Amino acid sequence: MEFIAEASTELQTPKILNRNNSNKAIFRQVVQSADDINQNRRKYPRDVLSEAMKTCEPLISRKALLGELDHPASSSDSVANSQRQTTVSLENVSHIIRSYDFVGNDLVCEIETTSTPKGAILLGLIKDKAGIGMSMRGLAELRRENDYNVVTSPLTIISFDAVSRPSHVGAVINFNEMRFESTMLTESAGHICVNGKCFLPDHFDRLVESKMITFLNRWV
Repeated sequence: MEFIAEASTELQTPKILNRNNSNKAIFRQVVQSADDINQNRRKYPRDVLSEAMKTCEPLISRKALLGELDHPASSSDSVANSQRQTTVSLENVSHIIRSYDFVGNDLVCEIETTSTPKGAILLGLIKDKAGIGMSMRGLAELRRENDYNVVTSPLTIISFDAVSRPSHVGAVINFNEMRFESTMLTESAGHICVNGKCFLPDHFDRLVESKMITFLNRWV
């Protein structure tokens, strides 16, 4: 079993649609391409990638498929390095994978920036039109064919991290499929206040769960 981290030199200058005081960006973008050879000379067969994403669905459903800002740096301690590379560090999380689908052989994910320090950095880079891409971290066996490696099943996906140089040419933010959201969430005298309306904490949770109110301009 080999650890896989993707990166390359493909960048794109994006066009931003909206620039305001938003504290959240939600966007769709290609994160991986199937059945082609990427910049790292690896090929991901469509069935292998599809199977791997199926196993991620329980994580996606509970908003637990998280991504970091940059791939983790390698260390000289092989044991510690292995643990770090195959774990998502919560303090470095910058975004959440909300859903996915295939468009042809492109794996497209809907991604949401998080309300974390690294999420704020990612949101700032997006607002500054930075050419941000997504890069997969995973575990799989590789089979050598000619001058490239084929990723074989089972592929375990650890995360899709935000990077400056994704290995897949199309794995860059699509600013034509992006929206920004603003939510003022505060606490006042033991109440939770959203955009000027205040609720008791337990009542607020019940209203969200019963879909009587929206949070972040959408149902949660």
